[in-house]
Amino acid sequence: MSKNIVCFGEILLRLSPPNHLKIFKSKAFEAHYGGAEANVGASLALMGCDVNVVTALPQNELGASAESEMLSYGMTATIVRQGQRIGLYYFEQGASERPGRVIYDRNNSSFSMIKKGMIDWENIFKDANWFHWSGITPALSQDLADVCEEALIMASQMGLTISADLNYRPTLWNYGKKANEVMPNLIQYCDVLLGGIDDSENCLGIKTTEKDSFKTVYRKWQKQHPKLKTIVSTLRYDANASSNSIGAVLWSNSKLYQAKEYKISHIIDRIGAGDAFMAGLIYGVTNWPQDPKKTVEYALAASCLKHSIAGDINLASAEDILALMNGSTGGRVIR
Repeated sequence: MSKNIVCFGEILLRLSPPNHLKIFKSKAFEAHYGGAEANVGASLALMGCDVNVVTALPQNELGASAESEMLSYGMTATIVRQGQRIGLYYFEQGASERPGRVIYDRNNSSFSMIKKGMIDWENIFKDANWFHWSGITPALSQDLADVCEEALIMASQMGLTISADLNYRPTLWNYGKKANEVMPNLIQYCDVLLGGIDDSENCLGIKTTEKDSFKTVYRKWQKQHPKLKTIVSTLRYDANASSNSIGAVLWSNSKLYQAKEYKISHIIDRIGAGDAFMAGLIYGVTNWPQDPKKTVEYALAASCLKHSIAGDINLASAEDILALMNGSTGGRVIR
């Protein structure tokens, strides 16, 4: 099984008002560290995989705290030490029909200042066989889009499997480029892609209609990006801030596989649920390459469990996920 996984992305400090308070009335904030790619890496490490997270942090107490948190999950870290600040985001938990809300404060962070040539990708990838990135990083600046391309070219030359999460965040694309002007050039290197059909035109420049099925859309994506072998979408039904149902579909070898639906009646924290899914997807592809159905079921079970865990990172083990996937009736005390 492939276990040597490299994840590239920004580690952020998340500040959230306690007890579902609104930000403008909160006098205190709960702190968590996370970030899309680091969340994936930490979850995979907790499942027993060997993971190296590549990022940048300031040489101060916050940088040391963030590094310590990431290492505590069992990952290693390759860190560019520069700048004076860690990226922040504020998350206001929703409740019932009130949606959650994210405010980013990541301009001029240590990670945002990475440029081509600063990271020795050949050395980082020498013992690796999987590279994961997401659309959040090239959304931050042209320099970071160029760094992503630099990493992707090297990973492709060295034969790594490459995965990406489109992770479309329209509020981050503000440096003069649209996502569909940047992402197609990067997705061409990918073998595994997680993304919603709703983001097809925004991220890939591929138009869809309401009549298009998953199969039709995925065929369009593969026609434009023939290296893609596995395409996955997560689904939400009857969603509000406190409950929803989730599902997923996976496309592989011209076949569509659908996972069973989970009804989540009480959400503790939905941040990181997509990253938990991505980690489960990578774990499944590496463990059961000939069983796409098992892979998508495992990934969705991982995402389901993350909704019950506070913070950005899915703390569920592979055993926890397999138990739910195999029909464990959740909520009971294990004695």
